[in-house]
Amino acid sequence: MILEVKNITKKYQNKDDETIALKNITFGVNQGEFLSIIGPSGCGKSTLLSIIAGLETKNSGEIYIEGKKVEGDSQLIGYMLQKDCLLEWRTIWSNTLFGLEVKGKKTKENMEYVKQLLKKYNLYEFKDKYPSELSGGMRQRVALIRTLAIKPKILLLDEAFSALDYQTRIMVTNDIYTILKKEKITAIIVTHDISEGIFQSRHQLKNA
Repeated sequence: MILEVKNITKKYQNKDDETIALKNITFGVNQGEFLSIIGPSGCGKSTLLSIIAGLETKNSGEIYIEGKKVEGDSQLIGYMLQKDCLLEWRTIWSNTLFGLEVKGKKTKENMEYVKQLLKKYNLYEFKDKYPSELSGGMRQRVALIRTLAIKPKILLLDEAFSALDYQTRIMVTNDIYTILKKEKITAIIVTHDISEGIFQSRHQLKNA
């Protein structure tokens, strides 16, 4: 099992009372699996993803990746948000290298890996263009390749396709599902769209 989440609880405290966002959440994900976390807005889905990514603290519970307890962020996790967050003043090629730059891993070998990803998924011919010149679906694929550039074993997707119109969202989710399967990436997607979650995943957690 590549990821184990055990008894995660998260509380938000204010001067009058406390709000329990998550209580004793436990599940596991095997290598290469797709898991959807489905529920309405405000039920704690994104909070759970942020805790797994090490971006937010928890009150109790444990997270294990490949059998090792993790505290804080992990180099094995990639994260895609609702917006593609591409830098408009940088070319597509420059955008795909951004994560490597941030992590100090912009090596010749890793740059070649990104180049091959762009070629493999039909984006290389657009490498010198800017984000404003691409469709919403293409921008999301660029964002995915930027995330894959750091070679994560687990990819977290937080409503990553919600900004797209329905037809484009179906096309892009199918594209990205195919890419992740080919690259053997384990994925956890947060969504409030039940049909989207069922379409992409073999397993679902509802009302997380």
